[in-house]
Amino acid sequence: MPQLVCLPGLLCTPDLFDPVLEAVGQGHAMAIPPLDDFERLIARLADSVREPTVLLGMSMGSYLALALAQRVPQHVAGLILIGTTAAADTPKGAALRGKIAAWARREGIAALAGTIADSMLSQARRQDPALRAQILRMAESQGLQTFADHQQALAGRPDQTAGLGAIGCPVLVLTGAEDAVTPPDAGRAVAQGVVEGRFVLLDGIGHMPVLECPDLVAAHTREFLESL
Repeated sequence: MPQLVCLPGLLCTPDLFDPVLEAVGQGHAMAIPPLDDFERLIARLADSVREPTVLLGMSMGSYLALALAQRVPQHVAGLILIGTTAAADTPKGAALRGKIAAWARREGIAALAGTIADSMLSQARRQDPALRAQILRMAESQGLQTFADHQQALAGRPDQTAGLGAIGCPVLVLTGAEDAVTPPDAGRAVAQGVVEGRFVLLDGIGHMPVLECPDLVAAHTREFLESL
């Protein structure tokens, strides 16, 4: 069976995946290097994918996983993409990333973590103290400089839509029904664009399913791995 490697999202730490990996019974999570260029990130991560691998990426991690499937297709046996899109930022969206990074430097990491919780969790879980505390802990661990670097990398990432048809491995896309960052239509388009894709909508979940419903993510992950 291929190894399972998880790639976290922006301001998320690898231990975000601990409950999923424990339930699945295999795999490990990688930290995203603190680089400000998307191409350099892909080159660095590709050095670590040297055997048959299923990549599970959430948000920023899913964008990287898509790119890795095209960079080292001989080593990528499957993709599980959570909160994903193949599209690049619009010019307005790219500029907004820089403005958010500057705002975060002025207001501090706690304010940034609070904004993330308010915008990325589902309505029902937005005030959950445990989830908000975990987001703050991860943000403090990553720090504002890494956040700014990764925002710059994401702002400059290429549109990957045209390359979807070249991805021949099985692809599972999980998207929260309340995801306002990468709405369901974006994830559905990825699943439809690859050769062998499946889209699953997670009711009542926002942009961070690994945080909100790790047991459900683990169940879909086990099913996917068993199908390979």
